[in-house]
Amino acid sequence: MNKDFLKGIKNRKSETVNDEDTEKVSFIQRLIKFRDRFKLGPHHRMERFTIMVSATLAFLLLFSGLSLAKDRANVATQTSVQARYTERFAFSLSGQNMYVDGVFGDKNHTDVMVLLRLQDPKGMSVDASNYQLFITGLNESMDSGPKTTFSMFGSTGYALLRFQSDEPISKQILDVTIRANEQLSAQAGTGTSGDKENTDGSFAKYDQGRFYVNPGADNITTLDWLVPGEKNPTKLYTALVAEAKDVQIREQLKAQVSEMGNLLNRAKEYTNRLVGAGYEAPKTPWFVDGDYIDEDGGLVAAKNLAGAHLIDYSTKTIREGYIKQVMGGLSEFDAYMKKKAESTSTAGGNNPNRNEQVEQVKTLSNEDGSTLDLQLVSTGSSPSSQVAAKDSTESLQQTWRSYLSMKQKVQRDLLRSLLVLDADVLSQQLGFSEQQNEKSVTYY
Repeated sequence: MNKDFLKGIKNRKSETVNDEDTEKVSFIQRLIKFRDRFKLGPHHRMERFTIMVSATLAFLLLFSGLSLAKDRANVATQTSVQARYTERFAFSLSGQNMYVDGVFGDKNHTDVMVLLRLQDPKGMSVDASNYQLFITGLNESMDSGPKTTFSMFGSTGYALLRFQSDEPISKQILDVTIRANEQLSAQAGTGTSGDKENTDGSFAKYDQGRFYVNPGADNITTLDWLVPGEKNPTKLYTALVAEAKDVQIREQLKAQVSEMGNLLNRAKEYTNRLVGAGYEAPKTPWFVDGDYIDEDGGLVAAKNLAGAHLIDYSTKTIREGYIKQVMGGLSEFDAYMKKKAESTSTAGGNNPNRNEQVEQVKTLSNEDGSTLDLQLVSTGSSPSSQVAAKDSTESLQQTWRSYLSMKQKVQRDLLRSLLVLDADVLSQQLGFSEQQNEKSVTYY
């Protein structure tokens, strides 16, 4: 290989390197021109600072705009959906509490009802004519609104603020002030309602409370079976108050009866243990013997307790009523309850076989004719079979006591609660009151 050939190769490599350097220089020069054009060089600090500040401000404005748009969207959604904004408020002078228990209406939102509840009906008037309402928008005044009425369900302490219109009630948060014109209790309030400061002076002068509600919101509780515009107070009370309580009591009954079934199975298990060990099973108390739970989960009692309320709650509800199952009507309610209370207080009476108590089992009879004194049996000094027999006997007796307690709760307490609930429904024919004065509701 000659020197001229090697020299040619060397020269070609040098030419290639020079081309790459030329491209790098050209790129750098373009960057410099760009920098100088927009005054970003080392001699233009002020210009650079201005551009940085402008970019930062633009970013902040964009971020703030997006946040504001999101907040407005959230507020709009909340106003559209949420119906109840206040759960409890206090009257300014009496200090009495009132609760906003829910917002109900028809599927078209033309008849919307706000259910209110006095914590202590004895301390406040239960006559709707003794109240005034002042309603305005949360952020704007209102010259008028839908047809608005205020009513009370007698001594139950429940009240109803009702909005009715031919068109769906508009979605708007309302600022509602309710004034009690009859004060029945000593002044114990702070002169304000809740945590909100009231500066108009009326809260210090009148006994009134303030709450916020959106009757046009989407998430009101729909009452499918109640006819819009319904005026019958018993139907209104049933739909707004009694049905929910009825469901609650019936759920308690279901749970109690289910546990009673478990106790019956447990008693059977302990009895089988004693029989399997060769002992004669203790006599089953009369209030347990023969009872069973049917396939529908209902209690079938062989013998009922004294004072038991024998009503059908498995196929009937508060809509059909319970009182008519055991008496002629509401006028007989007090006499009926008095008779049941008297029979309960004298349970057993002269008949010891009707005593509601579990007699202590002190001895067990063995199939071989011998007797085991359970009071002499103790762990560590008696045979394990005797200790097991004593444990089974004590567990059996405790199971019977628990069963009796639940049977009392079911047949007396819970079934009585259903009757009292029905009495509250029927009493609305006389106890219900509605504000008739059109000036009692003021929009401003």
